[in-house]
Parts: sequence; structure tokens; C-alpha cells
Amino acid sequence: MTTDDSAPVGLRERRRRETLREVADAALTLFEERGVAATTVDEIAAAAGISPRTFFRYYPTKEHALFHEDEEYRTIRVALLDDVRGGADLAAAIEHAWVRLFDDFDRRPDIRARVLRVRRVIESEPTLLARAVTNDIDAADELIDAAVEAAGADVDVLTIRATVAAMDAIIRVVFGEWVRRSELGDAASAGEIYREVIAGLAPLGAHLSRDAGK
Repeated sequence: MTTDDSAPVGLRERRRRETLREVADAALTLFEERGVAATTVDEIAAAAGISPRTFFRYYPTKEHALFHEDEEYRTIRVALLDDVRGGADLAAAIEHAWVRLFDDFDRRPDIRARVLRVRRVIESEPTLLARAVTNDIDAADELIDAAVEAAGADVDVLTIRATVAAMDAIIRVVFGEWVRRSELGDAASAGEIYREVIAGLAPLGAHLSRDAGK
């Protein structure tokens, strides 16, 4: 296992990541069975085979435990931030990162199944929905900060914020549609849906460009 193409992960770090995933899996199962309010940290810890004290070394609250960051997603996200800090075009860097993510997502049935389970739990639990929204905002802010830092004296914060917001909106539409089709029994491909959305938005981009020039 590696965090990038060259850095091997040590035994201790590998075990830490395994524990993070085990705790997240235990939280997901218990939330499905009992709901968030009726599930305690002690119960999640027991199901994962750790102590409550150890639980809090990994997650600050039981709600956080549900949102375990998949290692491949983390690798892609870190690479995106590195590219942006290195001066890469923001929109192109984001698109490249998401295409990588879709390719990984489409070939991993375990991740697709987990996403559906997590989505169902989130939709039934307002506290989890709030946590998910906060996570999205934090990720967007981190990317915006990286782009602003890279731009230096030439910074155009409004355009950076608009670019990140627009790309985030597209991704939400893609995954929302993937969930809808999957729940209907359609063997949907997130990558194909993304290409559908981009193709459908092409006339909008041309229209906006024409009107902006008036």
C-alpha cells in the first residue's frame, strides 16, 4: 500500500488506516440498525474491537466516524491540492482529479456499495446531513485557499471561488444521478454520467460566453 507512487506505508500506519476503516464500518452498520441517536460511541468501539478512549484518537464524534476517507480518494485529493499549489490551471486540475476518481469508483464495487449505504443513512439523519455539508464546505475552502496561495499577487478570488463552486455543483449532480440510477437497479457508471453532464452543459457555456461579451 502506498500514499503515492513511491512512498511505502509502514506497518503502524497501515494498521492505523485499517482501524479507521473498521470503526467507520462499525458506525455505519450500527447507524443502519439503530439510528444515530440510539447508537453510542461505546457501542461503536466495542463493535470495532477497540476501547472508547481509542475511538476518540481517531474520530472526534460518532458522526465523524461515518465519513471515513477512502485512501484512493485521499490520494487523489492530496494530488489535486499539490497540483493547484504548483500553479496548475484550477478547472483543469479539478477535472483531472475527478476523472481519476470516477475511474477508481467505477471499478470498485465495494466503494459503490458503501456510498449507497452511507447516502441512505445520511438522508434519514439530519445530524449526518449537516456533517456532510460541513465536510464539503471544508474541502472546497481548502482548495480555494490553495488556489489563492498559488495565484499570489495576481489572485482573482471571485473567479477561484466560482470555479470551485461550479465544479462542486457538477460533481453533486453526477453522484446524485448515479445514486438515483443505482437505486433503480441501473448499472450506472459515474464516469459516463459525468461525460453526459459535461456534454449537456457545453451549449450553456457557449451561451454564457456570448451574453458576457455584450
